[in-house]
Amino acid sequence: MQLDIAVSKIDKFGVSPSGDSVEITERPTGGLSVVLSDGQGSGEAAKAISSFVVSKAISLIADGARDGAVARAVHDALYARRRAQVSATLTIISADTNHGQLLVSRNSNCPVLVLPGGEGEEQAPEQVVLDADSSPIGTQRMIKPHVEQFPLMIPRTVVAFSDGILSAGRGRGRRMKIGELTGLAEGLSRQPVSEISRKILGRAVERDQQRPADDISVVVLKISRRTEDRQIREMWVRYPL
Repeated sequence: MQLDIAVSKIDKFGVSPSGDSVEITERPTGGLSVVLSDGQGSGEAAKAISSFVVSKAISLIADGARDGAVARAVHDALYARRRAQVSATLTIISADTNHGQLLVSRNSNCPVLVLPGGEGEEQAPEQVVLDADSSPIGTQRMIKPHVEQFPLMIPRTVVAFSDGILSAGRGRGRRMKIGELTGLAEGLSRQPVSEISRKILGRAVERDQQRPADDISVVVLKISRRTEDRQIREMWVRYPL
């Protein structure tokens, strides 16, 4: 089995830094987790919120906490720190090799897409759109994440994103619908993860006529059959300055 992860991000036009934060971390008992947060508002204030949320989540994952417990603890920390005055979305996608599970934890208004594997591989039964009601963290006393789990060994492509994807083109009547986004992602699912994330982000930027109306982040995790015996782990980052 092989895990490939890609993240594509762009700032809201004319506003920096991005209010979205994304981090990837190794799980202490095996596997990887990706944490995505979108802080309330935009610019430096939103970045401070999302950075706090992601950093707290990463620390708890490193301590061995389960994803659902991580989401609850991060909510409690944000609620106490900012006195229920700010909110943030939180999505955690984990490939937990210790338990053989793919876990998706959502406190977000944005769905997560779970798509079948690639050509020539054992297929997941069908695509799944995880869109159950799930409140952002930080402003209500009792908040629970919506957690779904799937077998890790079945090839799948998972796509998560911030709400800049769904709001792209809204002011021009060209807002992207979930069905269109799912079709786009599934059509790209045989491509490398970096191409999938980049092209989904590119479609949203096109809707905003190359001037994103909100911060946009796209995370893609693909589970596939390992094609070589060498167990070399690699990470590749591009960060324009």
